[in-house]
Amino acid sequence: MDALVVALTEPRLLPLTVGLLGDWGSGKSSLMKITQQELLEIRAGNETQSCYACVEFSPWQYEDYDDVKVALMTKVLDEVSQRTTEKAQQEQVSRLRGFVQNLGQWGRKGGRLALTAAPLLLPTVLPDIDPTLAEGMLAGVAGGAGRLLEEPQDATGEDDDRGGARLDAGRFRAEFAELVASLDGTDAVVVFIDDLDRCLPGTVVDTFEAIRLFLNTPKTAYVIAANQAVVESAIDSRYPQLQQPGGGGIGANYLEKMLQIKVVIPPLAAPEADTYVNLLLAELHLDDEQFTAVLGETRGRRAAGVLQVAFNLGVAGEVLGDVPVELVRDLEWAASISEVLGSGLRGNPRQLKRFLNNLLLKHRSAKRRGVTLQLPVLAKLMALEEQHVSDFQRLYAWQLTAPGPIPELAAAESVNAPPADAAGEDPDEEHTAGSGEGGQSDRVPSARRSPGGRTRRPTDDQPEIAEEVRNWAGKSHITAWLRLDPPLREIDLRPYFTYSRDRLTLGVAVTRLPPRLQELLSKVQSEVAGARRGACGEIATLPAGDRLHLVEALVEMLIRRADSPAFVAALELAERAPDTVRPVCEALMRIPPAAIPVHHAGKAARLPGDNPAVASLLERWENSTAPGLATVIRRAREMRQLSGRR
Repeated sequence: MDALVVALTEPRLLPLTVGLLGDWGSGKSSLMKITQQELLEIRAGNETQSCYACVEFSPWQYEDYDDVKVALMTKVLDEVSQRTTEKAQQEQVSRLRGFVQNLGQWGRKGGRLALTAAPLLLPTVLPDIDPTLAEGMLAGVAGGAGRLLEEPQDATGEDDDRGGARLDAGRFRAEFAELVASLDGTDAVVVFIDDLDRCLPGTVVDTFEAIRLFLNTPKTAYVIAANQAVVESAIDSRYPQLQQPGGGGIGANYLEKMLQIKVVIPPLAAPEADTYVNLLLAELHLDDEQFTAVLGETRGRRAAGVLQVAFNLGVAGEVLGDVPVELVRDLEWAASISEVLGSGLRGNPRQLKRFLNNLLLKHRSAKRRGVTLQLPVLAKLMALEEQHVSDFQRLYAWQLTAPGPIPELAAAESVNAPPADAAGEDPDEEHTAGSGEGGQSDRVPSARRSPGGRTRRPTDDQPEIAEEVRNWAGKSHITAWLRLDPPLREIDLRPYFTYSRDRLTLGVAVTRLPPRLQELLSKVQSEVAGARRGACGEIATLPAGDRLHLVEALVEMLIRRADSPAFVAALELAERAPDTVRPVCEALMRIPPAAIPVHHAGKAARLPGDNPAVASLLERWENSTAPGLATVIRRAREMRQLSGRR
């Protein structure tokens, strides 16, 4: 926040467009609100201090029923008009409003506005575009573009009565700059733009155009909160025909030109994540006075140094003295899973809060049904489900064949148990016979393989542990998870799975996959493009039988939910492995076009066009009435044909 405030309050940097960049849920909106509040309070009690006019704007709220440029310009003029005191200023506001209203009329008549300044803007913003493609793109918007910024006139050719008939983009910007400069006691107009990464590509570009063409004047600043990758992708989608010389879209260059400063919100460090979770739990159990005291102490400790947990059970005791029993219980189990939870949710505040809300909701739902669930056990299971679905799937599969506590889980915990001398146990008692690589035991107490390959309850003969249990328990993240409190070997987890299996795919094809293929199935659905493509490469090298079994499971997941990561995974896998094209296309044919995620549908055009299954699929999508689907497919086909001719 400090970097953002410093940038906005430095007059020499204005006009300024700042990108407040971070993942969804990283706290961008909260940081903007805090920054806005600090700007508004700068002058409090000291008339010699600077004064800032702050405007909040969300383009996402306007894109369905209004032109976003008009909405943004109107919002800024509304704030400026409240600070006008002279008649000349008020007349300027009226002229500018008249221009904006007529700009909106042109938008309603002609669809998305093609601005006269577009030919001037694009070469500046997109310096590396193929000149031939750029020329074709500009020619497409040239017809009538020069007329769009002129005000409509009546039959006599006279100006209308709003006083803005002759304004163009340059004159609007000049008059707006003069108006802002004349505002007495206002050092800058700061516009906070949120939710841009939720918007359609056209809305994203329109928002930037409004800033660049109309509002980017001295004594103004614009703070744009967004996920950078999402906004770049939206710009690429808006201009699919414009490519970099080395391939790829122009979104990164566009954003680089638009943003003078980038403030990146990093993930919460482990101590910060612990503090945040603990405060959320404290808010549940403390009254307003107690929680205010806790917040004050936490802020003081954070000011002294962020590389420590600023609020935990010990701090609660110092501040409150008598800590409520419920808070003690919650802080204890939260501490037991904080490490694995913080790393798995990548220090994302929204995901951490969502996890806690989901946990408490499940616990209360079970209580309402008369089912007693221990919060630490439920939290531990949910942490595994949230972070490693395929490993959670394996645990659930073992539970399906166990009448109570899971034998495989008991064996896995024994594999990861600390040595007897380290645990302070009697070395003469029966324990592991040795340690494997990484300090893991080669044998477990009385583990016995069942005819089906599962590990039965311990007996006295100490045979080798089942290989699938060893492989599962040998993963570093499972090792860390197994060592979290509480141990689960003696707990019947069936009631817990009733309330903690949101992300399970329970299809037959998935449950019969061996662990190795289940792990690949999870990897290929990663939201990280590099990890997903790497998994596609591994799958392409599998024996044909294994590959088709995995594709069968992937297709089953795809049909259940088309907007899941399985959609992209299936198309990218079909692109790499020709024998998977037909089953993938047949599965997609079974999904209604309206349910197809349009922003990824263009990937289907990369598949072999001479394959009958591909041709049928593309024809179905191109002839559909689903919003945007036909357009995306046509553009994707045109781009492929264009690249093929080069």
